[in-house]
Amino acid sequence: MARRTRAGAAAARRGRSGRPAAPQTAGGESGAAPAIASAERSWGLSPENEILIESWLPRLRAGEMAVLHAARSLGRSQRLVASARDGTRGVARRGRPPVLTELEERAIEEQILYWHARGAPLLERDVCASVQEYINNDVSEVRKAPVHKVFKDWLPGRDWMRSYLGRRPNVSKVASKSLEAVRAAATNPENLARMMALLKLVREKKGITAANVFNADESGFSTKDLLSGSRKRPLAPSGTSTAKVVVPCVSDDAQFLTLLPIIAADGDQLPPTFIVKGSPNNPKRRRNAERGDGAWQFLNDVAPPNSIFLYKTPAGMDGNTWTKWCIFLATRVFSTLRPSETKIIIIDGCRAHLGYEALAALARVNVEVLILPANTTHATQQLDVTLFQPLKREAKDLLSKATRQMNVIDLKSAKLGIFEVVACVGKAYEKVFAPTLIRAAFRTTGVEPWNPEMLEKHTALSNSDKRKRKRKQTLTLLAARLAPAVASGTHDLTWERGAMKTTQAVFMDEDNRKWLAKKQDDRSAAEAAKEEAKRQRSAAAAQRKEQAAKAALERLERMRVVKERKVVEAAALEAKRVARGEKQAAARAAKELQQHARERKSTGERRGTSQSCQ
Repeated sequence: MARRTRAGAAAARRGRSGRPAAPQTAGGESGAAPAIASAERSWGLSPENEILIESWLPRLRAGEMAVLHAARSLGRSQRLVASARDGTRGVARRGRPPVLTELEERAIEEQILYWHARGAPLLERDVCASVQEYINNDVSEVRKAPVHKVFKDWLPGRDWMRSYLGRRPNVSKVASKSLEAVRAAATNPENLARMMALLKLVREKKGITAANVFNADESGFSTKDLLSGSRKRPLAPSGTSTAKVVVPCVSDDAQFLTLLPIIAADGDQLPPTFIVKGSPNNPKRRRNAERGDGAWQFLNDVAPPNSIFLYKTPAGMDGNTWTKWCIFLATRVFSTLRPSETKIIIIDGCRAHLGYEALAALARVNVEVLILPANTTHATQQLDVTLFQPLKREAKDLLSKATRQMNVIDLKSAKLGIFEVVACVGKAYEKVFAPTLIRAAFRTTGVEPWNPEMLEKHTALSNSDKRKRKRKQTLTLLAARLAPAVASGTHDLTWERGAMKTTQAVFMDEDNRKWLAKKQDDRSAAEAAKEEAKRQRSAAAAQRKEQAAKAALERLERMRVVKERKVVEAAALEAKRVARGEKQAAARAAKELQQHARERKSTGERRGTSQSCQ
């Protein structure tokens, strides 16, 4: 993280006599007395006094010894002792002197480094606000007057921060990257030291060479996410704010696939495995349009040589697929690859990786399995640290190029199929997985060559690290101290929520084999019970559905009977109504006849009476 100064820094580090100043360490301390003798003779100190003042520096910086007392003992000025304490002897200052003293600026530097190690790095405005608060509350009134001339409202600006970073080579501005709290907690020194100690123990005990140290991990490729993800700034006409990226349709079996590579510490690699969507007994094939003879083309023809293809729906990794893959790897690859030599494969502690059948198959062909500590793959998994990110970036570029060649604008029905996706991922794999990058992956994680110091930058800092009784150790020393405990507990597996809690080797004793076998049986029994419960629920649901259908039929039958009865009743009522109407009409007709007869009779009687009277 050291920052290189500007062109004038070399002149600024020269002493008052024109000679180069003493080399400074990370904490600002001077080097050994012989290395700085030429720079400090200009101060008139004898070699004995040089050695004496060098021995006083820790006490002076800790505040256990007064500057005045040291100056009187040497017979020199307090300025000389203070500059030696602050690490500024022989440094000629250029330009306006800084507002804050060397001790104050060093305190700011210590806080910046402390909070960076804690995972909460400070921003420029945080430092400036802290300096403003310090000046307002802790600086005397005599110092406030000149400070106010430099800082507006006692708040430092960008110019001060720029000059401060120029004076502090241990601090610089960097890009930020988020890290989950659980991962920060998992990368504690003890956890990483145990892993490195176990790795060294197993390799030395079994005589495992770099060619027999392997690393395997799976990575998923979502075609739509790769095509739709953010890309580098493309070229466009002037005045255009954004560039439209047309994404083609992706066939159903090409939307997602999983790649499972295996790399070795000597830069070699084993054939990769592709997990694609499909049926195990129905491999993907198509007619080869380039040859023109109608021959079939399979996915192996467009993938890297000797690639392995597994068909599964969905195209992801699970326990059964991992077990099948490990059995295939043990029987077809490791059984014929230097069978007399012990090998070790490094994997993470994913639940799918901890099946008994898979681990036992690897153990039978003399393959050790080193399981990484949980939540530390961002620092310890070789493929995650170095290779997967450039692999996906290269695959994204190749997919974009394939999209441009498809002419999506004119051929809107064009689809990106599984053959095109596998071809792009395979080309990216062949380009990225070069021997130099593979060796760099193992070197960066401290595996080959064995170097725990490569993981120092990932270790988190806690408040307990500041206790005086707990001496800070490097990961190398800590691994050496924990080696006996790791050796005695190599086979004492620690499990938590179905996964290994700490790093373990898998060449296990009989108790662990029985434990894993029992776990596997319990898991199989639980899955069988789950399937049986699911079948019973399905049967009960089908029975309920059948009963509901039967009840519905009965209800319809009852409704039909009721409807027919109502029709019959309505017809009977209508017949009664018609008969009643006919009867009433007949009665009315008879009544009218009787009335007519009566009227005729009365008319005849009136006529007879009238004739008799005449």
